[in-house]
Amino acid sequence: MIEQTTAAPAVFRRSWLARGAIMFGIVLGGLVAGCQRPHDALPVLTDVPYEARDWQFARHPGRRLLTTHYDIRTTVRDPVLIESIPQAVETAYRYYRSLVPAAGQPSAPMRVYLFARRDEWTAFTRRFAGDRAATLLKIRHGGYSEHGVSVIQYVAHSVTFPLLTHEGFHQYVYCCVKHRMPAWLNEGLATMCEGQRWSGTGLQAFDPWYNPARRNALADALLRNELIPLDELLAMNAGHVVGGSTRRISTYYAQVWALVLFLREGAGGAYAERFDHLLHTLGREDLAPYARAAYVKTRNPGDYSLGRGVFEAFFGHDLAHVQQQYIEFIRRRLVGPRKKDLLEIVRATDPPAPLIRR
Repeated sequence: MIEQTTAAPAVFRRSWLARGAIMFGIVLGGLVAGCQRPHDALPVLTDVPYEARDWQFARHPGRRLLTTHYDIRTTVRDPVLIESIPQAVETAYRYYRSLVPAAGQPSAPMRVYLFARRDEWTAFTRRFAGDRAATLLKIRHGGYSEHGVSVIQYVAHSVTFPLLTHEGFHQYVYCCVKHRMPAWLNEGLATMCEGQRWSGTGLQAFDPWYNPARRNALADALLRNELIPLDELLAMNAGHVVGGSTRRISTYYAQVWALVLFLREGAGGAYAERFDHLLHTLGREDLAPYARAAYVKTRNPGDYSLGRGVFEAFFGHDLAHVQQQYIEFIRRRLVGPRKKDLLEIVRATDPPAPLIRR
């Protein structure tokens, strides 16, 4: 891998121009669509200090940005994007810690590669990912997190920042949560990190309810009677859908997004306390013993699934009842109950969201 960092570090702070331009590119759609629930607010970080150095990948010049928790290396040359990254990733880091509060700290700044072009992203992936490269290169556009490193292909400002924070959550889990995490929970929380609110001072808050691409995928799946049954969804991971159709991939990510929202706020709050307990336990303990204990009560141990076992340990064994509540939540809170409403949503669906996976 050919990388080179040169020159002494220079300390910068974000400019108002950069913040305002990114704000316009990301928040405009949110203002039009609105959100159903208050966002997840944390105190806003402003004037995040960082060091910027010249950096090079192969023959491609770039910049290296060093913040408290991140080491970002990018060939993107847009100064607006470059100046907006430090505040965004450090704000995201605080949000990750609010989601999984008992997690540890990274042992070193977490590395992120953001490539301006597909050929750069491809060359890096081939050198970095080894035997996994063939699978990762199937991603048409987007990014991945592998061995605690996030690797992103730039698409557009409005796509790249949600992608950075989605993959950033996987990176945080790898570096700060020492035990295995069920895929439905890992991907569900990562999709919660895609909804963002920006202003003239940068990334203000995460709004898990604002996610038009996931919402539209849910409407499409509901209309076509293609929702994945809960029992199956809990046992799946992204690898089970990556070779399938774009619609199947979109449905999987949309449903795990809806599932964590349901557990946080659906069914009149019936599962909220247990969901909070799960997130606190995740940062402190291995969930596998909980899953095995729940599983042996109702299933053949040979059919063990960490995802289903953890869900049953914290939310009960009556998956049929939970599924009824979950689908009702999707109909009423996320896409609307009437088929003619769904038709209008599907017709207005945004271009397919980029494939995002670990």
